[in-house]
Amino acid sequence: MLFHKIKFEVLCASIVFIYGCATSYAPDNWLPNTDQIEREAYGGWLTLYCNEDSVATSEKEQIMMGEFIACDSTMVFLLSGEDLIIIYKENIVESILELDDKNTGEYAAWTALGTLSTISHGYYAGISFPLWLIVGISASSGESLRDRYVEELPADTYWEEVQKFARFPQGIPPNLDLNELKPKSNPGIQYD
Repeated sequence: MLFHKIKFEVLCASIVFIYGCATSYAPDNWLPNTDQIEREAYGGWLTLYCNEDSVATSEKEQIMMGEFIACDSTMVFLLSGEDLIIIYKENIVESILELDDKNTGEYAAWTALGTLSTISHGYYAGISFPLWLIVGISASSGESLRDRYVEELPADTYWEEVQKFARFPQGIPPNLDLNELKPKSNPGIQYD
């Protein structure tokens, strides 16, 4: 009975750990499913941690989030709700780009069910229980990091790599009025 109590506590802690890996900064329903990325006309969701006073517009916050519109040699352009935000690259401390909605909840559910099934394994649960946890946690962690580009003090090589995931991957068109950009329209999206 003690072994079952220990297994239950380890399972609960593992599920909390798995869900902790799945942090997404994008609003609910904003990121497309993995199979829809190729048809997505919008940029990925970009979260930037910046030095204080680093924003080129009148708003000055340390964390900037929004759709990745474009970047050039010195600046990154984000669309947060209806607001265009311009940030100088030199002031970015960390960048996190997310491309699609992750399936970590499904992975966590399979891990939990598989681990619970080891109750019926008797003596062999000593082998199958930790094996389910190791494989399940590894798979969930891998899923949460898939299609996610994270870089501290991002250099030009980072921006060259992620630029293809911007709304305008080849740069802002010369005739475009940036103030006329509209955010992704979806009734389920709640901008904070």
